[in-house]
Amino acid sequence: MAMITRDLAPVLRDSLARYPIVTITGSRQAGKTTLARAEVDKPYANLEAPDIRAFAQEDPRGFLGQYPQGAILDEVQQVPELLSYLQVDVDALAGSKQHLGRWVLTGSHQPQLRDALAQSLAGRTALLQLMPLSLGELAHWQRPYGLDELLVSGCYPRLHDAGIPAHQFHADYVGTYLERDVRHILRVADLGLFQRFLGFFAGRHGQPMNYAQLAADVGIDQTTAKAWCGVLEASHVAMPLRPWFANIGKRLAKSPKWYLCDSGLAAHLIGVTSSRHLATHSHRGHLFEGLMVSEASKVIAHAGSPARCHVFSTPREEVDLLVEANGKTLAIEIKSGATVASDWFKNLKVLTDIPQMGVSARMVVYGGNVEQRRSQGHVCPWWLFPLRLSEWLQAHDALPIAWSASSLEQRLRASYQPGV
Repeated sequence: MAMITRDLAPVLRDSLARYPIVTITGSRQAGKTTLARAEVDKPYANLEAPDIRAFAQEDPRGFLGQYPQGAILDEVQQVPELLSYLQVDVDALAGSKQHLGRWVLTGSHQPQLRDALAQSLAGRTALLQLMPLSLGELAHWQRPYGLDELLVSGCYPRLHDAGIPAHQFHADYVGTYLERDVRHILRVADLGLFQRFLGFFAGRHGQPMNYAQLAADVGIDQTTAKAWCGVLEASHVAMPLRPWFANIGKRLAKSPKWYLCDSGLAAHLIGVTSSRHLATHSHRGHLFEGLMVSEASKVIAHAGSPARCHVFSTPREEVDLLVEANGKTLAIEIKSGATVASDWFKNLKVLTDIPQMGVSARMVVYGGNVEQRRSQGHVCPWWLFPLRLSEWLQAHDALPIAWSASSLEQRLRASYQPGV
């Protein structure tokens, strides 16, 4: 992969100075290994390799003893029992110069890893999440990207760096994901049934989830459907957007909207293989909404921000995205159309009557190219969204890393704005 600086890199460096262990989680092909090896000058071991994994399982003390100054341990979820030995190692060095920044762990799915981290490394590791490329990161290549092209290709680094056709990359990705992660997590023999589930799940991308209907369509029970949605979340392939309620307990009780984390993967699973095909497709609006929700999640995760995302939904109104930070909320409507319509602001006005939400700004993110500052709210082109969201986070003390607004704006305009 061409060496571009990932937005998470400053957070990784800061974490290495504060913790003995840093754990980077994220989906396969998000770039975890590339990031770790670019930023950390330590030996590297890939625990997916059968011989290395066997060594770590059979003789964990001997395995770790090879690395007196620590190492990068890739795909550590393959040997979760190793974490107990890492705890002993870092505790023995507490207070010494060798204690901080000693081990960097990566993991592409979380169930076993999450439990092992909670049991063995609580308070000893920073937990970072790396997602596929953000719009700002993708713009480092300085290539002209059209919106529909981007919706179909998605944002996995290797696809863009190696120039792999989108349909080929995503077919290979699904095959690898099923064989390595799903089979490992679920211990299921019928991967075809899970692949069928993936297709029906993708058909509900960016829509309220009806687990009973999803289960009936796939031919499984509702409990299994919910469990399989959890597998998608645990392996960083999909994410839930939970509804906002003043009572925080209700946020966890109501059914969320679900999104696949990458628009290209979602497009592939619903059978969209070209931008020409997408232009009139009924799911284009949902794919666009998913791209913007994912972009907000990337900005927040890669900056180590404390901000949180929700959806606002009642039987009569819905606001696509709420970003909460330090008691304030940015309310966002997401529209794939390229021409602004006045009724796009209708649902945003509803939030004015909910004082406990603390709405400090209203925004419409749309598929066009002209930015407007209206009295009803800020009209933001899709490609400027990461910049404007970052500015809002910074204004509300929720962007802990140093960043250059002018550099980001220059990259975004060069890669996405027509005629530049």
